[in-house]
Amino acid sequence: MNIKIPFVSIIAAVDANNLIGNKNSLPWHIPGELARFKKITMGKPIIMGRKTHESIGKVLEGRINIVLSKDPSFKKEGIYVFNNLKDAIKKFENHEEIIIIGGENIFKLSIPIAQRIYITKIHEKFVGDTWFPKINNSDWEVTSKENHITEGNRIKYSYLIYRRTSE
Repeated sequence: MNIKIPFVSIIAAVDANNLIGNKNSLPWHIPGELARFKKITMGKPIIMGRKTHESIGKVLEGRINIVLSKDPSFKKEGIYVFNNLKDAIKKFENHEEIIIIGGENIFKLSIPIAQRIYITKIHEKFVGDTWFPKINNSDWEVTSKENHITEGNRIKYSYLIYRRTSE
């Protein structure tokens, strides 16, 4: 009997120092990046930590919202709550791709099992308190790269897709 293992991907926006957040919010505003996030995650299960869910402030429409929380009393309409990543992935293993959307601790748990990472690399340094974990570059290869610049404030950024090269 074949057991289907879902394709686990990570999506994140990082600055030049791997910063991903500041006080439970994004330290930058890049409209194209948010549109890319929506396009990639639409119709798929998305896994996030409780703080990430609370910083978003709502259920993301058109996606299966999954929140990891150590608090057994945490419940919210429109989301699935799990206390560990393994159970969350198992519940949605019939989906082609499951996407991890943050935050820092959930990314740390997910990197060892992820097969793809969608990164928006912002080529500037911002101030913040939350970082994307360092990855071992020998385990990953860039399969796609697009360079962009914002209209108004001229922030340079790149969309990268990494594929795991090691098992």
